[in-house]
Amino acid sequence: MKQLNGHDAVYLYAETPSTPGHLGLLYVYDQSTAPQSRVRFKSILEHIRERLHISHVFRSKLMRMPFDVDHPYWIDDENFDLEYHVRHLALPKPGDWRQFSILVSRLHSRPLDMSKPLWEMYVIEGLDNIPWLPKGSFAIYTKVHHCAIDGAAAIDLASLFHDKSVEPDATLQEQSWTPNPKPPVKNLVVNTLLNNVKHSFETGFDIINAVPAVGKMLLKKARKRDMQSEETVVRPETRFNHDHVSPHRVFGGVEWSLDEIKAIKNAVRGATINDVLLALCGGALRYYLQDKEELPYHSLRAIVPVRQNTNGKTQADTLALMTPPLHTQVADPLERLEAIQWDTSTSAALENAHGAKDMTDITKHMPSFTMALGIGMATHSHLSRKTLAAIGNCVLTNVPGPQIPLYMRGAKLVYVSALAPLVEGLTLMFNSVSYNGRISISFQSDRDVLPDPEFMEECWERSFSELKCAASNQCEGEEGEIIHKVRIPRTAKRTPSASRGRPQTAGKA
Repeated sequence: MKQLNGHDAVYLYAETPSTPGHLGLLYVYDQSTAPQSRVRFKSILEHIRERLHISHVFRSKLMRMPFDVDHPYWIDDENFDLEYHVRHLALPKPGDWRQFSILVSRLHSRPLDMSKPLWEMYVIEGLDNIPWLPKGSFAIYTKVHHCAIDGAAAIDLASLFHDKSVEPDATLQEQSWTPNPKPPVKNLVVNTLLNNVKHSFETGFDIINAVPAVGKMLLKKARKRDMQSEETVVRPETRFNHDHVSPHRVFGGVEWSLDEIKAIKNAVRGATINDVLLALCGGALRYYLQDKEELPYHSLRAIVPVRQNTNGKTQADTLALMTPPLHTQVADPLERLEAIQWDTSTSAALENAHGAKDMTDITKHMPSFTMALGIGMATHSHLSRKTLAAIGNCVLTNVPGPQIPLYMRGAKLVYVSALAPLVEGLTLMFNSVSYNGRISISFQSDRDVLPDPEFMEECWERSFSELKCAASNQCEGEEGEIIHKVRIPRTAKRTPSASRGRPQTAGKA
């Protein structure tokens, strides 16, 4: 019997009917590589059934304690039904990208049934009018609650869930499974009493240990504020920091070659792929808000989750937050990338991330009743909105995936993207996932906040096109004249970038 820890319980306690706390993964497969060029729904069910033993998440549900006096426990679902969790859908004709995006956003907006294992999977057919997909492609949209798994772990689990060749793994077979009975009530009562005493002491020690680090962080922030102009520390409030989240979602995405992103990265010394994604994000938001006549004078900031490395080992639960500026006030795309590279490479950015880690460590040992009550009060009083709006305008995550082709019953996986939950104060989430030489950027937002997701896709495409040609010094106008020429550092490696475009077919993946 496994108990939810404090870090993961935050995602459960913060959930509301309009802000469900699940993650989503979207896969698209090319059936032409499968035997007889077809994968039946029955075969997909068999594929999943053979792999249910990979993680306890698939057959375990949460048992919450009365009044949340202790964190919930994972217990076996004695009535587990695979066909409840895996469902079959089809797009109506013509089956284009916008219809597909609308369907995915609707599925993502629906909360999970908390009385069952916290995941669902939808097999979607009818994608015949999406030009960059092979004919006959099908998609699988999967959602899993964030309290059960994080984004990086979800990508890792997805790798185990697929085959590495067209031929299915013959060693995998459905394993017999018998659910364990519910734990006795008296055992839970004893555990609750012991846990609350233990957590109270541990929380006190965590606070004491965190005080020097937090004090040091605040002192440095105060000194920095004295040394810098006021505009450098302002986080403007935008439409994406809305104080109310509706139950309705929008979804969209773009995709490019990973080599193209690396070519842009090489144009600025010391830049990383994360820096390029931040620069692209800054350009896209600049174009979007300019069109709405809402571009603020001060730069927007992104909230970027980062993993902390302890003794050379990255721990899954040691997350921190960085809040780099996106330099949306900078028109030149390469200058924007250079500024972002400078910001993210400074020690101050890393120290601030460590400070955030020290604060979030307290949740590991905080008594469950205190945590649930505090998070509930913060959510309903909109305190969370004010807090998040003060530190950033959007969230940008980057999760590296496998760089080899994966298969589902012989069908080649050709496209991967991720979806994240929204929270009050942050109604715009960008998620980056790389797979097999491609990198996808998907976004989720409130339909009332971002009513035109196709225009946001166009803004990302424009941002990418301009940054790519700026990095390669090859921007030309209609008459062939150079319309944009920027300084390339002499130490930088100039690599011509490949052609841009929407997500590619399987043959170009």
